[in-house]
Amino acid sequence: MGKSLTAVGALARGKAHMGIKGWRDHSHPRYRGLVRRWAAKPLKDLPAPELLGGISELLDAGTAYYTAVQSVIPIAATSEITFRAFYDRLVRRAGDPPGQTFLLGFDSEPIRAEKSLYDLAAWTRGHPDLAAALTSGPAESAAASVRTGDRPAGVGAEDWEQWRARFQRHLDRFGHAVYNLDFVNPVPADDPSALLETLKFFLRGEGRDPHERQQRSADRRENQSRAISARLDPARRAAFTRLLRWAQRAAPVREDALADIGLAWPLMRRMLLELGQRLVGSGIIADPADVFWLRLDELRNAIGFGLATPGAAITGAERPVRADAVEQRKMVWRGQRKAAAPQLLPESRWMERAFGSMMPARSQDQRGDTFSGVGASSGQVTAPARVLGGPEDFASMRPGEVLVARMTTPAWTPLFAMASGVVTDVGGPLSHSSIVAREYGIPAVLGTGVATQRLTSGRQVKVDGDAGTVTIERAEG
Repeated sequence: MGKSLTAVGALARGKAHMGIKGWRDHSHPRYRGLVRRWAAKPLKDLPAPELLGGISELLDAGTAYYTAVQSVIPIAATSEITFRAFYDRLVRRAGDPPGQTFLLGFDSEPIRAEKSLYDLAAWTRGHPDLAAALTSGPAESAAASVRTGDRPAGVGAEDWEQWRARFQRHLDRFGHAVYNLDFVNPVPADDPSALLETLKFFLRGEGRDPHERQQRSADRRENQSRAISARLDPARRAAFTRLLRWAQRAAPVREDALADIGLAWPLMRRMLLELGQRLVGSGIIADPADVFWLRLDELRNAIGFGLATPGAAITGAERPVRADAVEQRKMVWRGQRKAAAPQLLPESRWMERAFGSMMPARSQDQRGDTFSGVGASSGQVTAPARVLGGPEDFASMRPGEVLVARMTTPAWTPLFAMASGVVTDVGGPLSHSSIVAREYGIPAVLGTGVATQRLTSGRQVKVDGDAGTVTIERAEG
C-alpha cells in the first residue's frame, strides 16, 4: 500500500511498461517473442531440467503480461464510465440511443476469432460432403480427426486436407484463449471440440453473419455520433468528441489484451506433457496428464530421480511421488469445485453491509423466483437456461438457450453466437460478458451471485437486461 502512489505515478507517466502504450510497445511483443523462441526448440530433444526451466520462464512471462493487462482494464473502464456519465447527464435527450451504442462495431480479438470461424463455415458449405460429415457426427469425433489427420468417411482427400489446414490456421491464431488460468485445462488448440460445435451451428445456417452485424453497429455508431455532435454547442461538442475518442480507443484494446493472456498456455502444456510422458516411461506416474497434479518439488525430484536413471526399478520407499497422491488430489479437487465460494471472508452481516456493494456479485441470500444482478446489455428474452460449468459442458449448449455460467472469458465467445441471453454469478457492466453480449445484441444480467445455484438446464427463464433481473418461469399447472 505504501508503494501504491509511486506506482500510480509511474503508470500515469507511461513508465513501468503499463497502460495501453506499455502493453502495445513492450509487454505484448516481449511475451509473444518469448513464446515464439521456445516454440522453435525441439521439445523432445531438450533435457528435462531445461524443459522445466522453460516452463517456469513462460509462466513468469505470462504472469508479468497478466499484470500489464490489469493496468489496461481500468483505463478502458474509466474511459467508458467517464464518457457515459458525461453523455447521460449533459448530452442525451429523449429518443437518443444509450451510451453503449457509441462503443460498438469495433474489431477485437474475440470478434476476429468469430469472423474467422464464420468464414471457415462459409468455405466448408461449398464442399457438401465435408459439411455433411462435420455436422452429422459429434464434435469430439471431428476434433479427434483433426488431431490424428484421419479423414472422415465420404470426404475427399483434397477437401479434407484443405479444410484441416484452414482450421489449423484458425487454431494457431486464436487457439490459445484460456477458459481460466489453470493450465491443467486444455485450451482450444488442444481440444477444439467447443469451436467445432459453433462451426456446426454456422454450417446449419443458424446465427447472424458477424461481418454484417459488426457493420450495422459501426454504421449506427457513426451516424449517431455525427447527429449528436452536430446539435451540440462548441464546448460540449469538444468534450463529447474528446471523451468518445478516448473510450473508443481503449475499449477494443481491453479485449485484445485479455485474449492473449494464454499465449504461452498451449506450449506450456505440450512441455509439461512431454515431461509427463518421460515420467510414465520411468514408472513414476501412470499417465502423462498426471504431471499436472504433481507439486513442484515432487516434479523436480521425479526429474532428478526417474529421468536420470530411466528404466531403473523403483521401490515404494524410493518413489518420489506417492502412488495414490495423484488420485487423492483429483478426488479432493472434484469435491471442492462444487462448493459455492463466498464473496467475503469472514462471512458476516457487517462485512456484507460494509463491502458488499464493492463486490462483483450480488448477495447469495436472494430468495424467490426473481433475483437480480447488473443489467449489462439491454433487452429481454424468455428461453430455456443452459448452465455451463466449463468447456466440458459446451457441447450441451443449444441455439437459442440462455447461457448461464459463473463467469466467462474470451474463450467462451463462440457460445455467444448461439445464446439468446447471458446470466453470470460474477461480473459487471464492464466485464467481458457485458462487452461481448452488447456486440451480439443479446440481453445480459451479470453478477447475480446465485445464477448457477438457482437455475437448472432446461428451465424456462426470463432475462431482463434493462431491469437487471432474472425470473424463473413457473410451468403451467
